[in-house]
Amino acid sequence: MPTNAPGMMTRKELVEQYAQITGKAIDNFDFYYCFGLFRLAVIAQQIYYRFYHGQTKDKRFAQLVFAVVILEKAAQRVVAGESW
Repeated sequence: MPTNAPGMMTRKELVEQYAQITGKAIDNFDFYYCFGLFRLAVIAQQIYYRFYHGQTKDKRFAQLVFAVVILEKAAQRVVAGESW
């Protein structure tokens, strides 16, 4: 996974290298990255909903509400044109 640790590839560098190795054009990556964030947020929200309404009892799911907020903010940064 991409990380911000020194010496590691950024997401952008990883996508560029993938495109170079495969010979495939990676157009509109922002769309796919943002869509992926949205999908994860929906999954987290569905699990949190089930926890909130008592349909599941695992207390760890209570924290997923924070994951939804984090994913939403990340998607908003992509839409605003900030670096991913």
